Amino acid sequence: MTIKTETKIGIVGILTIAILIWGVNFLKGKNLFEKQNTYYAKYDNINGLLPTSYVFINGMKVGKVTDIQYMNAQMTTFLVSFDIPASIKLPCNSVAEVYSSDILGSKAMRIIIGDDYKSYLSENDTLTSKTDASMFAEIGKMLEPYSKRVDNIVSNLDSVVESVNTILNDKSQKEIQSMIANANSITSHLASLSQNLNDITVKEKEKIHTIVSNIENLSKTLDDNDEKLALIIDNFANISDTLANSNISSTMKDINSSLESLSSALNTINTGKGNLGLLINDDNLYKNLEHSTQALDSLINDIKANPKRYLNISIF
Repeated sequence: MTIKTETKIGIVGILTIAILIWGVNFLKGKNLFEKQNTYYAKYDNINGLLPTSYVFINGMKVGKVTDIQYMNAQMTTFLVSFDIPASIKLPCNSVAEVYSSDILGSKAMRIIIGDDYKSYLSENDTLTSKTDASMFAEIGKMLEPYSKRVDNIVSNLDSVVESVNTILNDKSQKEIQSMIANANSITSHLASLSQNLNDITVKEKEKIHTIVSNIENLSKTLDDNDEKLALIIDNFANISDTLANSNISSTMKDINSSLESLSSALNTINTGKGNLGLLINDDNLYKNLEHSTQALDSLINDIKANPKRYLNISIF
């Protein structure tokens, strides 16, 4: 049996349309192979809920809002229809609530499951509705206790500003301006001083470099002569031990006694007592001694010149 081309095309077209319908509904969150129940909820304000908004139960997405209609010309009541799988049973006291599903304020519906498990809602039944307050309203309620405090703070700030304005009269303002001018002058002087220091640093850069080099050389020399320095330190330590072990106290007493004796002798000489004192302090004795010395010198010279006058040598 041969299938005509037109039949093949028709079958392919039907399959394509079926797949397209299934895909569109799948993207909408509908499963064509699972039975869906439709429920309704009435609201005075839907707060931005859309026909494509999701329906959640305990945080899990179970369906979608399918339609939103207003029930009167004044648009004071809205009828919202939504589909969820027929396998989900809703107690009669369940509540359909519109709320903000994220921080951006996107609206969704969540089903708050009731606790009356004796009776359940049937398809096309209407749930009790509830509209959750907006996020900004909740924040406003949270901040309401602090509003009075903010008012008090603002009032206190006003008092402070008035007090400051009272204090800052013309005279005070002039004084403040003078202080600011002085501060600017000090800042200018500091900047000038900093520049001078920079100039000095540049001029003395070579000297500083030389000093640093000398320090480095000294450090290197100390490192190179580390053993010698250690030996010198050991020698100083030995000398210190020797001095500590010696009888320095007795030696100092002897030296002190000798110095006292020398001082006494010098005092005796200065007072003209004794031969040495008379010699030093008596000018006549010095002159007689000098005269005698000159006479003795003349005698010796005469003896050398005329020995026969003083020596008479006879053999027989």
